Amino acid sequence: MGQPSVLFLPNWTAGRNLAETFDRKFFTLAGLSSYSMKKALKGSAIIMNDLTTNRTPPVIASEINTIKYQTGKFLLTAAIEIGLRLKEAKGLLPYGEWGKWLEESFSYSQQTASKLMRIFEAYGTPQTVSLDAGIQVQELPNLNYTQALILLGIPAEERAEFIAELDVENMSTRELEKAVKDRNQALKERDQALKEKGDLQKTLDDQVNQITQLTTERDKLKTKAVELNQSQREMETKEVQLQSELNSIKKSTSYEDIRMMNKKLNEAQNKACANRVAFLYDSLDRTLKELTAELKNLSAKDPATYEAYRKKVLNFLTKGLKERTQQ
Repeated sequence: MGQPSVLFLPNWTAGRNLAETFDRKFFTLAGLSSYSMKKALKGSAIIMNDLTTNRTPPVIASEINTIKYQTGKFLLTAAIEIGLRLKEAKGLLPYGEWGKWLEESFSYSQQTASKLMRIFEAYGTPQTVSLDAGIQVQELPNLNYTQALILLGIPAEERAEFIAELDVENMSTRELEKAVKDRNQALKERDQALKEKGDLQKTLDDQVNQITQLTTERDKLKTKAVELNQSQREMETKEVQLQSELNSIKKSTSYEDIRMMNKKLNEAQNKACANRVAFLYDSLDRTLKELTAELKNLSAKDPATYEAYRKKVLNFLTKGLKERTQQ
């Protein structure tokens, strides 16, 4: 196989165009022969060979759109092959050499390389296949490179269904971008709504649980109140019964006898106490008389001692006796 063929990517698509995807540079496909290029653009050559003499702007526009579509298909195949090889090379390079290798080898940015590897991971197969043998891609409807790139915004497990539902093959780039954006926005709003619904459901469940708990406590209090009322009525009935029994006892002969006996006993106790006081008074009177006589005898013999005891006796009879009788 001769020198690698070089393909220039013209700015044919609006918005996310092919030249922008590949950093507006030339890129080389190792192993892509001139025969492969001719094979990939065979449809375009047929169109140009079938030119009619009646050339009109609509006819020319149709031819250009056909060439754009076929070129996009070829670029998708090429991007898958490049992504496969970039992924292989990244696994072989030492840590930190990836960006330098991309710049020196292809003038690729790491962002461009990542995009190409994502294209391979989404639409290619793990096998390394030469372009002459025909690229092996996943079973998806016909897509061009730009469409495939936009569809990376759809999760892999949902991509095929999304393509089938919206007839992606016949959508413009702008329409497809809007469809993907609307779909993602709808999912975001759905997830937000589900979250809000979950939060509301949790709040509702908490309120239901709280109401159930309060209802249970209320029923317990009602039961307790009924029990207390019943107990109060029983106590009131018991009180009436006891009062009636007490009244009956008071009216009985035995109760009256006991009352009279207690009265006589109290009178006897009071009389005994009075007799004891009288006895003690008589004893005190005799003692005072004897004390007075002895003090007179002492006054003549020992005036100083007499005076000391005289004061003690007076203090006892006035202050001391008064304090003792008030206790």
